[in-house]
Amino acid sequence: MPKLIAKPDDKLKRLLITNIEYECSIRDINKKRQLLIAQCSQPTYDKKIKDPGKFTVEELLRFANKFRIPIEKLFMERTC
Repeated sequence: MPKLIAKPDDKLKRLLITNIEYECSIRDINKKRQLLIAQCSQPTYDKKIKDPGKFTVEELLRFANKFRIPIEKLFMERTC
């Protein structure tokens, strides 16, 4: 049976979460501080991590500002 190819939308969502987690890990930003950055409750944040399409532009902009990167970098693939 052939392997299913992920939808581009799903790939972009995974990439967004991967980049947020990566930036948080290199800056030692724990889950509690992530909640403060996103300005939402734990259950709401967990829902947004499961479906990143629910993040607002403002929330993503807060993350980008905290990481001191342009917001576009949250959606870019990293190269080694």
